[in-house]
Amino acid sequence: MSRSLYGWMKRRRMPRIDALTRRQLLERSAAGAAALLLSGCGFLGRADSRGGRRIVVVGGGFAGLVAAHELRAAGYAVTLVEARSRTGGRVLTFGDFVPGRVIEGGGELIGSNHPHWIAWAERFGLEFLDIVEPEEAEFPIVLRGERLAADAVDALYEEMDAALSQLNALAEPIDADAPWRSADARALDLRSTADWVAELAVSELCKAGIRAQLEADNGAPLERQSLLANLAQVKGGGLDRYWTDSEVWRCKGGNQQLATALQQAFTAAGGTLRLGARVQRIDQTGAAVRVTLTDGTALDCEDVVLATPPTTWDAIEFAPALPPELAPQLGVNTKYLMHVKGRFWEAAGLAADGLTDGPIGWTWDATHGQAGDGPACLTAFSGARGAETVRGWPVAERDARFRAEYARLFPDVDAQFVAARFMDWPSDPLTRGGYSIPAPGQITTCGPQLRSGHGRLHFAGEHCSHAFVGYMEGALESGAAVAKRIAVKDGVAQG
Repeated sequence: MSRSLYGWMKRRRMPRIDALTRRQLLERSAAGAAALLLSGCGFLGRADSRGGRRIVVVGGGFAGLVAAHELRAAGYAVTLVEARSRTGGRVLTFGDFVPGRVIEGGGELIGSNHPHWIAWAERFGLEFLDIVEPEEAEFPIVLRGERLAADAVDALYEEMDAALSQLNALAEPIDADAPWRSADARALDLRSTADWVAELAVSELCKAGIRAQLEADNGAPLERQSLLANLAQVKGGGLDRYWTDSEVWRCKGGNQQLATALQQAFTAAGGTLRLGARVQRIDQTGAAVRVTLTDGTALDCEDVVLATPPTTWDAIEFAPALPPELAPQLGVNTKYLMHVKGRFWEAAGLAADGLTDGPIGWTWDATHGQAGDGPACLTAFSGARGAETVRGWPVAERDARFRAEYARLFPDVDAQFVAARFMDWPSDPLTRGGYSIPAPGQITTCGPQLRSGHGRLHFAGEHCSHAFVGYMEGALESGAAVAKRIAVKDGVAQG
């Protein structure tokens, strides 16, 4: 969901990618991901190919939608159960907040190294908007209580570039899809990213910059981030491409279009969707798996896909119980969407993209790439300690406190304020967190269990995709992967 100021600075120093090259990247990625999808293998429409074998998918976010769509395409009788009144999960597009603008309240950015997103966009005719770095604008950065001058920002970038290149080198031999299989996996997993940063031969300012970036990105203190998890992220994103290519597009018209398209394709193919339905119990002790809803409805099936955040699993009774160590960590992240009169920062020679190690981590222009000079949305993204701080501000004081923090980066912000929305995902009872980042020790304990499942209970969600953990791509990838594993188990597809 977040932005990387380091990535912005790095891309600004790289040669521009022209439109033809960008199109070639899209086509190559789409073709590669399409081969991973059951729905690209000629199954669609063969409704009886599984002899009526039934599957219940719990959770209608991107992971659940893809799993349901793909399993239905392979001929399974699929019921998708979603507790909300809508699908999309932590993807939520607003068309009513800033007039004439599309604003993302949840998952926002797409990478040219995100093949599943690209494949689905190609299939459903969705377009991307390029995110272009300002060539001359100053990136406002506040670290350790001080606003950095332009030359200090350049020096910080050079030092961060050298340090994060060392992380790339450590990530190169990692198996991003199954990092627990990597050499020295347990030692790397038990080591925190804070341990790695502490050993860097760089300035304290550089360490503060790395900490600010990775804590805002992942929503957890560095002490609570597994080094192996960070290495898997970097390897999954393509090493150096992780920093430059992971957040280069927005979906024109909003990300929720993909949820709508997947939902419509699933139901049009005969899938059953139950909105506003909460699961109370998943019981595997009988001949069939029984999923009981809170209204008493019982759904019998052969397999269940659980595609909800791990923070919400305690609301479901499992028989047999889940292993106690199967508790993947979700970070704490919030978004503060500030409707402003216009892109006032441009007149001051500033980029909208700022970094602080205070309560707000990143800022960016949520309307970047949308045509016209009208109103805009200056987003503040907080993670870890910063998110906990802003969540603790009294509601009556929240706007004033946010404006005071914005003013450290953008002095003229008060005169531009129109309205705000605070996206407190950790307080959402159906989410209870931002997105996942494995804590030290969790890759090697939780990872294999998330992959193998728990009897006839299978798992999906961005917490299951270590190569793309925390991204919409991770959710999409995990949904396709779990559908493929079930189809291979049943002899429907080849491994």
